[in-house]
Amino acid sequence: VITVLCLSTVCFSQEKLEIADWNMEMNLPELARYLKLNPIQYDHVTDAIEFLSDKMRSAKYSMGKRQIKYLNEAVYGNLKLMKSTLSQDQYKRYLRILNCQLRNKGLNPYIKSTSDFLAQNKIIKY
Repeated sequence: VITVLCLSTVCFSQEKLEIADWNMEMNLPELARYLKLNPIQYDHVTDAIEFLSDKMRSAKYSMGKRQIKYLNEAVYGNLKLMKSTLSQDQYKRYLRILNCQLRNKGLNPYIKSTSDFLAQNKIIKY
């Protein structure tokens, strides 16, 4: 009985999230137009989107709690980069896009509460 319990615990902790599409690349020209980015912001946003995509790839190939950890690091690392680059209005617009994308991919249940992040970083809710 103990062996079965231990095996089931190990198997459960190594479970992968069944997400079909981990690709978080965005259409940068369209995003730039929507956010009304200047050329300097465009470069920083490009870096932030690449950061998000790279971290999401790491999360995709991880397992268990590490996968969720990498997923959260990807999203919140991206948000921190965006917050330092965008104006408050641009940032609120970006949050809407990212939130929709996460919801459409079925990833939002695995992300720590966005409202907690917004409160901690003193960002007005959209």
